[in-house]
Amino acid sequence: MTVDLGVSRKGSAWVFWPALVAGLVGPLLASLLMRWMALHFASGIAGFVTWFFFGLIVGRRYPPRYRVPVWLAALLLGLAAGLAIGVLTYYFPWK
Repeated sequence: MTVDLGVSRKGSAWVFWPALVAGLVGPLLASLLMRWMALHFASGIAGFVTWFFFGLIVGRRYPPRYRVPVWLAALLLGLAAGLAIGVLTYYFPWK
């Protein structure tokens, strides 16, 4: 994408680099936590941590609607992701 002066800038897809990082770091964090706890707990905690930080980073660029604070939206995103990942790995374990 170019602006009027001809200087190229990054496209809108570049904004979601934290999702790529969360997708790569989440399983690594889960495998680290599996040393001390069950798979579904480790996966849920890793999902919560990674997607909470994803929500904080993306929430600064795209603030949530209805005057919800960014930290609360990130917390809800992390809780939903952690719960979903924990339940999925409980019913479909990869180990």
